[in-house]
Amino acid sequence: MSRNHARGSARKDVVDSLTKLHQSLQGIDARPGAFDAKLAEYVFVPISQVLRASRTVPVRALELCLECISVLLRTGWGGGLAPELAGQLLILFTFMAKPSSAENGIEATSEELRKAAFICISQLLTELSHTSQGRQFLVATSNIPALGEAVLVTLDSLTEDVPNAVKIEALSAVMALVSAIEDRDALASFLPRIISSLTKLLTPGSKNRAGFRVLERGLETLSLLFPRILSDRETKKLPAKASQDESQNKVSRTSSWLQATASQIKIALSHILKLRSHSKIEVRRALLELCLIVIRDCRASLVECISMVVETMVTLVGSGESQDRIEHDLRALVRSDSAVAGLLKESLHSWIISLPRLMQSKDDIGRRQIIQQVSVALRLLNEDQNMVVDILADNLRSGVSNIMNDAKGLLVESATSTTIGTELSLSNARSTSFQPLKLRLKGQDTMMGEFKLLLQELSKSDAARTVAQDLIESADTGTSEAQLASFWISINLLRDMMTYNPAIDDFLDIGTANMQAELLDDLYSRALVRLTQPHTQSDWHWHFQALALEVVALQATRYKSEFRAELGETLYPVLHQLGSSNPELRNHAITCLNILAESCGYDNASDLVVSNVDYIVNDVGLRLNVGDVAPQAPQVLLMMMRLCGPSLLPYLDDLVGSMFGALERFHGYPKLVELLFAVLRGMAEEGVKAPQLAITGNADETQHQTREKVTDMSDVVDAIKKLREEILNRSDEQEEVPHDSFPHEPWKEDQKGKEEQNPPQDDDNHNPPEQPEPPPPAARTYAILLKISELTQHYLTSSSPTLRTSLLSLLHTTIPALAKHDNSFLPLINTLWPVLLPRLEDPEAYIVSNALDIVALICTHAGNFMKTRVESAWGLFKMLHRRVNRKTDNHSSRSSGKAHGSLHSANLNLNITPLHHDLSTLTLSTPAPSPSSTSLDAFRPELYTDAPTRMIRESFITMLCAVSRHVAVHEELFYELLDMLEPVVARPDVKAALKQRNADAVWLRLWKKSQRAGK
Repeated sequence: MSRNHARGSARKDVVDSLTKLHQSLQGIDARPGAFDAKLAEYVFVPISQVLRASRTVPVRALELCLECISVLLRTGWGGGLAPELAGQLLILFTFMAKPSSAENGIEATSEELRKAAFICISQLLTELSHTSQGRQFLVATSNIPALGEAVLVTLDSLTEDVPNAVKIEALSAVMALVSAIEDRDALASFLPRIISSLTKLLTPGSKNRAGFRVLERGLETLSLLFPRILSDRETKKLPAKASQDESQNKVSRTSSWLQATASQIKIALSHILKLRSHSKIEVRRALLELCLIVIRDCRASLVECISMVVETMVTLVGSGESQDRIEHDLRALVRSDSAVAGLLKESLHSWIISLPRLMQSKDDIGRRQIIQQVSVALRLLNEDQNMVVDILADNLRSGVSNIMNDAKGLLVESATSTTIGTELSLSNARSTSFQPLKLRLKGQDTMMGEFKLLLQELSKSDAARTVAQDLIESADTGTSEAQLASFWISINLLRDMMTYNPAIDDFLDIGTANMQAELLDDLYSRALVRLTQPHTQSDWHWHFQALALEVVALQATRYKSEFRAELGETLYPVLHQLGSSNPELRNHAITCLNILAESCGYDNASDLVVSNVDYIVNDVGLRLNVGDVAPQAPQVLLMMMRLCGPSLLPYLDDLVGSMFGALERFHGYPKLVELLFAVLRGMAEEGVKAPQLAITGNADETQHQTREKVTDMSDVVDAIKKLREEILNRSDEQEEVPHDSFPHEPWKEDQKGKEEQNPPQDDDNHNPPEQPEPPPPAARTYAILLKISELTQHYLTSSSPTLRTSLLSLLHTTIPALAKHDNSFLPLINTLWPVLLPRLEDPEAYIVSNALDIVALICTHAGNFMKTRVESAWGLFKMLHRRVNRKTDNHSSRSSGKAHGSLHSANLNLNITPLHHDLSTLTLSTPAPSPSSTSLDAFRPELYTDAPTRMIRESFITMLCAVSRHVAVHEELFYELLDMLEPVVARPDVKAALKQRNADAVWLRLWKKSQRAGK
């Protein structure tokens, strides 16, 4: 026990002593020149004693020994290290760096120990490289086995699963080896193993993923290795065959060796260059440095690798930001080295040639990469692009055309529709930037975005004008995909040219032609043709329209307020696209309107449309008058009203007549008729929003009826008193008559004489002058609503149920606003009533329901004006009531006879003797149904009423309530009305409507109903 304790204490003392020694050496290391070789050897003696006892000392002691030796190598020996000692130290360091050293001689190993060993190998090789004697010793025949073992252990650690810190020091040792060996043949002997290990380390996706610092150091190692062995300077004078006196321990570098090595290097670089997509800028910069070394120093020896190296350089620029230092360095190289610029031009030429072919492939990654490469190459070459201008336009068009050809038939289109509902979204009504044209596949959208970047780079050069001119001239030739590609590239290229490379004529008038303006004018004229011509059957027609809208907006942006002169020609074609069934095209049209309004100095799109409404009205009216039955013209009006609101309506008076004229000519086309009336309904919906028509008054003030007073006992007494007074007055007059003889002159002449004595006074002097008829509110808007409502009479008899419903809905919208002017509203009722009544007998239940709602609305607003019309149609109302009850009674076991009895007050004999209170204090308490009966009724199918009957019944009840409230029909008809409503008389709304006419009759009916329920 004491022996073990003493042994542990000794081990601890060794570690403590080595720690103090290391600290002292570090202090001396801070003072250059304080150490010499003799002192270093003196310090090394006790350290060597510890190393000899490596089997018994702790691993921490070995780590401290190596750290102390590292300080001695760096400061003490200073190039004075004996070769024999250097050889022993190399063997020692190699042994300590092995992962199996713990099994062969030391107590244990650790990652820190291996790291310290690689540091010592690196410093040892560096010290040996400082003297010629040391450099000779490294490649001496006696040292080759030890050196080979050290290199092997170091390279193996690069592919092992060890920490990144160990790999970094191992790479430092390899770099020190490459720098220390002067003999190129000896270094070439290690080349295959070095390249193999570094390729495994640097290949993305390997099992042992290395950190970015390890990758950076590995690329730096290759950058150091290639110039020393494979540079054109080193390989320029290689012999064709090896000499006979060459050592067997070294490789003989010959021309055949170079060819074989170059092919292997090409394979290795093909894997290593995949690091171009690495996320860390440090790795990309190290890779760029390697590529530059291959191009500058190994252009002839590694000629087979030049193309992929140039491709990698361009990709490295594209993966960074526009102001990345990689791009700056590469641009400087291209400008300073004409050979590199020539290589880049050749690569660009080959990329442009292969662009259409790659666009036809299914490799999305490859297609995006070629677009990116062309874009970056154009940016790097900048003004030196003349050699590719001739082929660039054709190949760009072919590339974009191939992408669009792949997407043909896969476009996201909405279902074809002839109408645009009121729910049309205008969420992007304030947008002033166009959304990219969408293709079905996400990868295609990404490639189109890459093409836009390419065009941005092309627009910065003078070659862009020539390319744009070629594309514009070919915009109307070829297949639809080729035309669309030319159109798309032209508009995007011109837009980028105006942004990134504006012409000097935009700022100074020097009297020369403005090439950009001429190109834009040419494209603008072609865009107008696309907007105004009928749609073709091509799958791409809406893309042409959308791009044409972008051209119009670009032209307006260029000319600003001067573009107002063009609005007469362009505004309607733009608005015409608002009637498209494609939402993408409608959004494009709205964005174009916003840009036009902003460029021309209008506050918004609504102000633009209203200010130029005469152009639009003329175009739409002309199309309707000449028989253009395309749905877009009416839908333009509908969309304009959605954008502008009621302020636009006064300008559309003439169009209402044109629309009804079109209805007269094309009334046999139900879809067109429905579309036109949908537009008229939209006009009505917007018209009623006018401030003067939107004012709602007190409901009691809108009733146009004079109530007939219900006769009660007090009225009878007053009548008898009045009759008695009249009899007494007549008797007094007879007594006052004088009993003279009969007159001898005619009474007429006598009356004439009296009139001459007492001439009558002129009533005109006393009657107040008649007040002029007040005009309707919002006169012009009111006139349009009135005209639309009047013309509906001709189409309420249409065979289309949808159209009849649309017309009734239109009337439901306009009647409340038209009712604000009686002198116009009442004649409208007289016009519509004869065609409205037959709708109560319509075979479609929802039309009957809508017609009843319209009758109720008219009664509400016309009041007592409807009295005679309601009374004359009472038989039709009773028939409709029997129709509803007949369908209901077919499913019910209850008899409806009780609901049709006459309740005239003269035939009633009621015994109310037990009542001790006034009638006004009587209340009705309807007995609640028992739970058992309620639950049973819920499962009785005979009580079910079908939906059409229920719909008509609810509208019929609403209509009768409106008649009771607002129309003073005769008493007999009111009691019949009360009979019809008896099943629902207890409903609060029905009860309130009936009580407004005759509260006593309602109370009596409720009381009798409760009595029957009590039995």
